[in-house]
Amino acid sequence: MIGYENIKSKILSDFAKNKMHHATILYGKKGMGKATFSKLLCLELLNSKNNFHPDLLLIEKEEQKKEIGVDKIRAISDFSNQTHAQNDKKFIIIDSACELNKSSANSLLKILEEPKNSNYLILIAHNFNKIIPTIRSRCSLIKIDDFSKEQFNQILQNNNITLNEEVLILLSEMCENSPALAISMHQDLLRVYQLFIRSIINKKISDELIKKISDKNFAFIVFERVLSTFFNRLIKNLNRINLNLINEEQESFHFVSNNLQINNILELVQKTMISFNQINSLYLDKKLFIINIFNSLCHEKNI
Repeated sequence: MIGYENIKSKILSDFAKNKMHHATILYGKKGMGKATFSKLLCLELLNSKNNFHPDLLLIEKEEQKKEIGVDKIRAISDFSNQTHAQNDKKFIIIDSACELNKSSANSLLKILEEPKNSNYLILIAHNFNKIIPTIRSRCSLIKIDDFSKEQFNQILQNNNITLNEEVLILLSEMCENSPALAISMHQDLLRVYQLFIRSIINKKISDELIKKISDKNFAFIVFERVLSTFFNRLIKNLNRINLNLINEEQESFHFVSNNLQINNILELVQKTMISFNQINSLYLDKKLFIINIFNSLCHEKNI
């Protein structure tokens, strides 16, 4: 996998020398392919040419649940005690260790405190600080760094997504350099961003944008990332930081900067970030929120 070459080489070497740690935490931003890499790695270590192997256990959060329950972690012991299917090694992947509750974390800790020589655990982590220190201290730690612009672009191209440099940089910023998010949401992210800046220039929310945000299936995370990126790039532009701007971006920035003082923009950014949390936790009217943000940016009384 792109970006994992050195990590793979190191783990394969350690495994061949019987020096691979019994528990490893792979941590980094969500959407970097940590779980996919872990599965492919384990299958290779098991000499499997299939997408499944009886000596590999994948533990994930059940759909509609917020945490990985203790029963899933206790299943590791049953799995470990079973006769090996083909090899003398077993691999367990937990995706993700950030989603363990108190009981399941304590259960995992007991397993780590008494490791079996033939067992190897790989813990996926999107937020390293959510893993309790006693678990972290018993694992080998491998940080997955952000992809370079070239790696990000190559991953997208491998998934039949080809973009020019300016749009690629914009998409990378909106996705926080997560290829998985870019692959799944690039069309909505780029289209909503385009509609948003065009609406600002026209001082009227486009009908297409209203239709999108009114759709009950509209993923609000799209607008969160669009608005966060717009504000971030606007502030950089105001501070004369060089950006590869896409079409109409400069015109929208120019309009907002003429319409609002810098302190008003910063205040609006702060209120918006707070509102994001409130909307997600209190289930507030998302359409009304978007309209209010637009009005705050465009209403001529702010001139």
